[in-house]
Amino acid sequence: MRLDLRALFACLITSAVAMRPVPAQQAALPNWTIMVFMNGDNNLEPDALVNFRQMAAVGGNQNVNVVVQFDRIMKYAHTQPDWAQTLRFVVRKGTKPLPADAVQDIGEADMGDPVVLSDFVKWSKANYPAQHYMLVIWDHGEGWRLFLTTLLNKQRAAVRSRSLPLVDSAQAQIAAAATLRHGFGVADKNGVSAPLASAPSGGYRSASNDETNNDLLYDREIEDGLKDALQGTKLDVLAFDACLMSMVETGYAMRDSAKVLLASEELVPGLGWPYDDVLSAIEVQNPADGAAMAKIIVSAYKNHYQTIAPDTTFAAIDLSKIQNIADRVSSLADVLTPELSTNLQGIVSARDATATYAPGYQFYHVDVREFMEQLKGRTSSAPVLNAINAAESEIDSAIIANYAGTERQGPYGSFGLAIYFPATNANHLNDPFAEGGYEKDNTYYPVEFVQNYHWADFLHAYWNMVP
Repeated sequence: MRLDLRALFACLITSAVAMRPVPAQQAALPNWTIMVFMNGDNNLEPDALVNFRQMAAVGGNQNVNVVVQFDRIMKYAHTQPDWAQTLRFVVRKGTKPLPADAVQDIGEADMGDPVVLSDFVKWSKANYPAQHYMLVIWDHGEGWRLFLTTLLNKQRAAVRSRSLPLVDSAQAQIAAAATLRHGFGVADKNGVSAPLASAPSGGYRSASNDETNNDLLYDREIEDGLKDALQGTKLDVLAFDACLMSMVETGYAMRDSAKVLLASEELVPGLGWPYDDVLSAIEVQNPADGAAMAKIIVSAYKNHYQTIAPDTTFAAIDLSKIQNIADRVSSLADVLTPELSTNLQGIVSARDATATYAPGYQFYHVDVREFMEQLKGRTSSAPVLNAINAAESEIDSAIIANYAGTERQGPYGSFGLAIYFPATNANHLNDPFAEGGYEKDNTYYPVEFVQNYHWADFLHAYWNMVP
């Protein structure tokens, strides 16, 4: 048999080409990159370490990248070795929250700066590309106006919290975090803090003190930072592991940055999401899109908290519907404003019957659909009833998944979306977090929903009659 050298040479060349590594950009991308912007540079530091260890109990896999930018303060909890800078991690099973396991040390980053947020998203997408992206913003939240990460130079609130002992095991950290109690106050223009009339207690993400970067992050800064990072594209999911962020105002602000909003109408317990349960479920179910991912997380949150914290909520909102919701709420405001002269008592009664989230904490958020339900039985106006029905239909169509604990049903409603609605003008004037954001002429990190729609006009007309 004669050896065909040309055929052999061709075969060898073909084999060599087949064995050559495929360039990364040509390889099959992972299904998801989950980006966690974790600000533990405040009294949530113990909870941040717990949540990181929960992530590392499961870690990412071939289908999921888990990327964390973690900032600490080295005050409320400690590790061995200890550290207080900002580190970036790719979390795999067994990854430790220590500098040796980080993939990048970026020094002390200001997690209250939208440029820092934007840079993290850009870095994550460039280095860990995937078919789908979810960003989790982890810290304190205040809903429509502020996302409180730091509170000194632009201070509006302050936290006093005792430091925790040196603990390095996950079990000890959980026990230590469970003992954390804090109150917060309101700073005057000189930066002097005085306690609120009813200071909160308990391990909830509701106010923040960052003693390193002296900055805070407004919703408008998140919105602008993400637009810069995404350049016309959208995250599949924008998630807030933080208090009070599931609001019409927040959803409208983030409409160009994400397809799905995942957040709570109510306070979030200090330990936040059960990340081990979340990542385990994602690994098994391998969600195909943002809606599927959001359903997994809402389910895990519900399973974790419905018994131990029945005053919790969580919802996933289809942001492609949020502009229609804003339109319908604004139309309702238009027909309600003239009703103030003919049915003021009915509107006041409907607002009074709608429970306020975070009771006693001086946040004035109510479930927008529950207010409409309460108003239905207190008006005979056909325009008002028609506007309510149209708005409720839009809200219902936007809810991908929703959980409300037993203590946040009934007068709370908890259908998935809250809105700002102080019951009196005094409440609004004394709101420590409003900062003029519900004034139409405000230019200090303006809130788009307030600027573009008429809900604020209705509220001011209402407050003029309800001092």
